[in-house]
Amino acid sequence: MNTRLNAFVMTSAALLLGLTWTGSIMAQEQKLASDMPKPQTDRVSCEEVDWHRDILRDYPWVSNACHEAVVVDGEKWARFEAEFQRLNRDGTIVSNFKNDRGRSLGSVSLKPGPNQRVLLDGEPTRFSDLRRGQMLNFYVPEGVYGFTTEPGATDDQLVDIVPTEDPEATESPRMAQAEPERTQRPARLPATAGPLPIIALGGLLSLLGGATLTMRRRFKKPNA
Repeated sequence: MNTRLNAFVMTSAALLLGLTWTGSIMAQEQKLASDMPKPQTDRVSCEEVDWHRDILRDYPWVSNACHEAVVVDGEKWARFEAEFQRLNRDGTIVSNFKNDRGRSLGSVSLKPGPNQRVLLDGEPTRFSDLRRGQMLNFYVPEGVYGFTTEPGATDDQLVDIVPTEDPEATESPRMAQAEPERTQRPARLPATAGPLPIIALGGLLSLLGGATLTMRRRFKKPNA
């Protein structure tokens, strides 16, 4: 009986010691995690963002498409919401940017790197796994010409912007080549010949008329 009791006491003591040691380790990990420096995040108005002049030139609607500005360690990052449209064969993606009312303002073509991901419902997702119509968050650092998928990203995490051609500029030369030039016809034909052919024709008609009258007189019978 005493042997069983001693074994039970020793087992309970071992379990209690293990729980105490595990709790101490977890407390130390939480303390270390809390001691790690975290980026200071705040939100300001989009009107306070100083835009890069080239992004305003290529996308004049960019300030209206901004939903808010996230401040990370003192740097402003404009946040956008865009609807994913398609993934092209060359690896570029096309997204339709919308304002805070859901109105489409313009499309942007981006070419992410092979290892770049976008946050979808808080989970890093490859661009090749996206489906049409999914809403994405993009960010533009203040004074920078480029997009990122999360605020506070480094320069090597910028997603390259692919300039798109103006359809009117590319269509006009083709139409000009396909449509032949139209020339106006002159009001009257140019006078390239003199009156000599007309005079010759008149003389020929006169000779034929005279010959006809002569033949009629010759073969005409006298009246009885």
